[in-house]
Amino acid sequence: MIHVYTNSSNYDREGDAVIEPLEGKVRKVVAGEYDLNFTAPMDNEKKWQYLIPEAIIKAPVPKETIKTATTGQDVDIYQTTAATPMRSGTSEPTTITYTSWSSSADYAIGTRVSWNGANYRCKYYDETSPYAHVAPPNNPGWWATIARQTEGSPILVNLKSGAKLIYISGPSSGWYKLETKDGIQGYVKASDVSFYEHQSASQNQPRTITWQLFRIKEVTYNETEATVAVYATHVSYDLNAIMVAGVKITRKNPATTLAKIEDGLMTSYAGNIYTDWGSSNSKKYTGEINGKSGMFALLDPDKGVVSAFDAEFRRDNWDVFVLKKTTHNNGLELRSGKNVKGITWKRSTNNGFYTRIVPVAKNKDGDNLFLSPTHWLNSSHVNDYPVKYMEWMNVEGQVGRDDGSEEGTDWTNTTLRAEMERQAQERFDVDQVDAEQHEITVDLQLLGDSVEDSFLKNIQDVDLYDTVFVASEVTGLTATVTVQELEFDIVREIVTGLKLSNIRNYRERSVSGYNVQNNCITWSKMTTDAVNGINEGVKNWVEDNFARK
Repeated sequence: MIHVYTNSSNYDREGDAVIEPLEGKVRKVVAGEYDLNFTAPMDNEKKWQYLIPEAIIKAPVPKETIKTATTGQDVDIYQTTAATPMRSGTSEPTTITYTSWSSSADYAIGTRVSWNGANYRCKYYDETSPYAHVAPPNNPGWWATIARQTEGSPILVNLKSGAKLIYISGPSSGWYKLETKDGIQGYVKASDVSFYEHQSASQNQPRTITWQLFRIKEVTYNETEATVAVYATHVSYDLNAIMVAGVKITRKNPATTLAKIEDGLMTSYAGNIYTDWGSSNSKKYTGEINGKSGMFALLDPDKGVVSAFDAEFRRDNWDVFVLKKTTHNNGLELRSGKNVKGITWKRSTNNGFYTRIVPVAKNKDGDNLFLSPTHWLNSSHVNDYPVKYMEWMNVEGQVGRDDGSEEGTDWTNTTLRAEMERQAQERFDVDQVDAEQHEITVDLQLLGDSVEDSFLKNIQDVDLYDTVFVASEVTGLTATVTVQELEFDIVREIVTGLKLSNIRNYRERSVSGYNVQNNCITWSKMTTDAVNGINEGVKNWVEDNFARK
């Protein structure tokens, strides 16, 4: 059963039409597609006529639980009464005072000064600044690189009107200490915020997801077969319709990065972007997002925030969550010849495999800056292979230019080379480019009598990012993998297919000690015959535990 909404937008109620699909599948992919395909009959009541492009579908999905940063806590929520800045610092600010510019003064690089009602930082120019470049009078030569200060101390983030903030302490000297939903803490003038609501620990519980909204994108009416085929995408993809303008991020933590992206959306979005990462997280993001969609900023494999922070990406209708990776193992084991038909294992060093990284930035003159004295960084596995595979990696930064930190210091040869080495090491530690690529195909067709209640229960309880154990006695493979993709039957309301990836560890007779890269396990499904072959007792268990009417 699904609900269709064409005129109504109250999704807590029954839709404008309630339809029983003939068949249908929901597909969820880690940091990727979340869509719905189904076929419905052309019924005599003509409910099928509600199935039109851009209408909303509410459909059952695999059960999922999402925890937020304030789950299980008592919190007060405040709301900004107008657009206002949140100011950083270790204590309540009173006034922000800049040194008044004087044409005779000798200012150090990075000094904040005020001239003609605008604030500037010496020897700093941001081409993306929305403010015009204005040089102070007399224009000494080095003043030619002054521009308005747009980020960093003391302004942490600009808050839109109506922004919801978590109360921490205050008021003190007219300032509240508050935290954004993105985990950024700072001070906001008491006059710029008002109390919104209190959430008790019992109210502020994890979100349990069993139904979700999808927006129809394609409809095919088949008069001969008297059916309607529908393709719909999860409503979070409305972010694809909203562009991000002029967001430049340099070495920012997840909370600040997400706040800047959300603030850069050119039009309002129906949901919110949440994270459980605080401002102190050591992971940093650098990138420029201009003319790309909000979903691109989050999910692009190369430039997206989720990929950069190796984060979990979860969704509850329009709300999206960029969360710290968690590990959950519900005990599901797939053993060749025991409870599944077979396992195929392919190993490869064909593409994207490197054991030596050459990071390259720019020196003061704009020429290539290499590590010294050796120009490259080797993997700890560089001598495990007869050939040393080299990757050239460009690192953003130039000696003598701003390093993008809150302190506003300039890169030196030493500090920039340290950053180059850090990013190169991440290619091994995070991207695991020095690891063999593995492809494992698991035939999930069940072996009749071997199917047990606990086995089916574990399949139904599995969620994206959960770990699954795979073993093959013939090849010697034993691997712990994560669930990369789910296929869910919306008619029977059970999981019917899994895609597994991202081996955490494995053991093989002659090789050990490697991790396996992402996106390496192919599709595998539980066949219709296998599902139909489950004994009557287990089918009753499924109906009792997973049917949502």
